[in-house]
Amino acid sequence: MRNRATAIRVVVIVWIVAAVGGDVGLALGPIPPGQASDLASSESLVILVLSVIAWPVFSGVLAALFFTLVVNRLAPPTAEVSADALRGNTRVQTTWIATTLVIVLSLAVYGTVELAIDQPGAGISTTSASLPMPASQDQPLEVQVIAQQWWFTYRYPTYGGIETAQLVLPVNQKIEFHITSLDVIHSFWFFALGVKADAVPLNDNVVTAIPTQVGTYRVQCSELCGLWHGNMTDDTAMVVSTSDFATWIQQQTTLDAPVMKYLPPYSHIYAGSNLPQPGVYAP
Repeated sequence: MRNRATAIRVVVIVWIVAAVGGDVGLALGPIPPGQASDLASSESLVILVLSVIAWPVFSGVLAALFFTLVVNRLAPPTAEVSADALRGNTRVQTTWIATTLVIVLSLAVYGTVELAIDQPGAGISTTSASLPMPASQDQPLEVQVIAQQWWFTYRYPTYGGIETAQLVLPVNQKIEFHITSLDVIHSFWFFALGVKADAVPLNDNVVTAIPTQVGTYRVQCSELCGLWHGNMTDDTAMVVSTSDFATWIQQQTTLDAPVMKYLPPYSHIYAGSNLPQPGVYAP
């Protein structure tokens, strides 16, 4: 009996150490998607909170499993416990059900509320957008993501609706992504910024984010969209300073000048005669 009691204490102590150590490691370690935008930072916080709450439960289940499979074999109880005693402990059952119910519902409510706050506005637009004035840091800079088999292109209505094969964003500027598709369903995933939204034909899915770290990042399609889906990635997406962005956008405006007359008017969706003609623009 003494050996069994000692084993129980050891298992409990190991579980406490693992639970506390795991939560400290989670709090100190990097949590994806990172801190490259306000949206990514918020998502990282949600993942951290959910993980810190879930880890002690998960490690507790592992400790209970170890106790059942190992401790009971090495140090079995001195007397068999009757079936009535096993089934009739309402205090343990009630405590377990109430605790898990509170944890699961709390995680569900918190995660749902935060997700709803972090992913504002997804909708459908069927009218052409008027070109806004050049954006300030307080006014969102609209950037359209156009998915097609098998690449992404990007339009900047603030600067005449130019279209580029590279995504470049100014740092600390609120970006309003308008995401659509010309053919099948794709999914635009800018992991570092915490942006992930389906690109659906005749749909205008809107996600906002503020890039906060200068750097070069990857964007990719995360929805199976055909034969070359795996090649629909780009490692040249950039977040740059405001001055560098101004220089880049001026260069792109000059480069796009010869093909602008072939591009359809800027719109949140493209259909029928409003579709870009094949071969007019390709990265």
